[in-house]
Amino acid sequence: MSELLDLAVSLADRGRGDEQIEAFLSHDRTTEIKAYQGEVETLSSAEPRGAGVRIIEEGRAGFAYTTDLSPSGLDEVVALARQNTASATPDDAVGIGPAWTKTPADVDGLVDETHGTVTPETKADLAVTLETTTRKLDPRVRTVEEAGYADSDTTIAIATSTGIAGSYRRTDAWCYVLAIATDGEDTEIGFDFDLATGFSGLDADSVASRAAERAVSMLGATKIESGRLPVVLDPYTSAQFLGVLGRAITGDAIQKGRSLFAGRLGERVADEAVTLIDDGRVPGAPGSSPWDAEGTPSRRTSVIADGVLTSFLYDLKSARREGRASTGNASRAGYRSAPGPAPTNLAFASTGSTRSDILKQAGRALLVHDFHGVHSGANPVTGDFSVGVSGRLIENGVPTQAVKEVTIAAPMLEILAGIKAVADDRRWLPFGGSLGGATTLIAEMTVAGR
Repeated sequence: MSELLDLAVSLADRGRGDEQIEAFLSHDRTTEIKAYQGEVETLSSAEPRGAGVRIIEEGRAGFAYTTDLSPSGLDEVVALARQNTASATPDDAVGIGPAWTKTPADVDGLVDETHGTVTPETKADLAVTLETTTRKLDPRVRTVEEAGYADSDTTIAIATSTGIAGSYRRTDAWCYVLAIATDGEDTEIGFDFDLATGFSGLDADSVASRAAERAVSMLGATKIESGRLPVVLDPYTSAQFLGVLGRAITGDAIQKGRSLFAGRLGERVADEAVTLIDDGRVPGAPGSSPWDAEGTPSRRTSVIADGVLTSFLYDLKSARREGRASTGNASRAGYRSAPGPAPTNLAFASTGSTRSDILKQAGRALLVHDFHGVHSGANPVTGDFSVGVSGRLIENGVPTQAVKEVTIAAPMLEILAGIKAVADDRRWLPFGGSLGGATTLIAEMTVAGR
């Protein structure tokens, strides 16, 4: 870890005149394994590392990156960033973060110290066992389309000419399976996954069981009558809905007019049961870190409190445009990209209900397992939300007939106003940021079936 930080500091010390320099370095060790028909289909490992450098002078920001961390490679990346700075458009909001008044506190649960002792053979065994177990759980599970395991051991370092200097390490592991069940001419799929800080935290048996059960339970799925129904999102689809919200709550989206929340700060935008939190310090969550991609200490931000829109999520540039402080929400796609605002760990606060409570409260409702076309049917700018879904009909608190080829629709502000309960069964999903989905009851939506 010290080597990476030393390199970052050496880059940050190369400024000329009034230049500000930021160096962001990362070193990953990754494994990916896929299993098929009881055997390892593919196994790959990689160890990428590199440096991204931003140079800012008179509001002009230039960025460049390299995988060559030799002295000559670092000289070249600084020269290229400086060259790009000269061609950039000035922006008074652009700048490097101030030095830390104290080193940001560590975040619990970032590293599983036993993870590094797990052999490739043991990891491969998990992927193969996941695939074979899923197929054996029910004779109607005809095959497994994909079963896999992946992990990463990542060290990140940042240093700036303003005095920021730090590094941290995190480990992550995950597994997943996609089961295919058949009954006559009927074919359905079931997906599930697990993630943890390290290999030892994964529960492959539960993943296999949930995926097989999901696929089998969907056999015989049909359309239902169109109408207005309560809708229950399971943790997976709840997280996908949060992903759409996450694109609309950054300061950058607001400033560019690309959000349904523009001009609504301080207004009631949801039911009073709704509290939406972004917290970059949740122990064990995929988006947690002691500081963000610009070195701003991570923090907890209440975006919606008791139904009222209370804050957006800012990186340094979007915050400065409004005379605010960064909320610690700068994000990068690794050393190859410059920072921009994004959620860290975004989730609705639980209302204290269990999943069973919510199913009972819902009455006759539609339980949604999967969205189809969410990228085209959900618009964070206009607030339109109309997506295809599959799931189960709930009768008297019990999931009954399987449902597919239906669409649910409502304006997103209407959905937020209709959220009546959020369960305590949160699961973190690492896509579009880290999103904490939980079983969520929406009072009513339009359901278009037959």
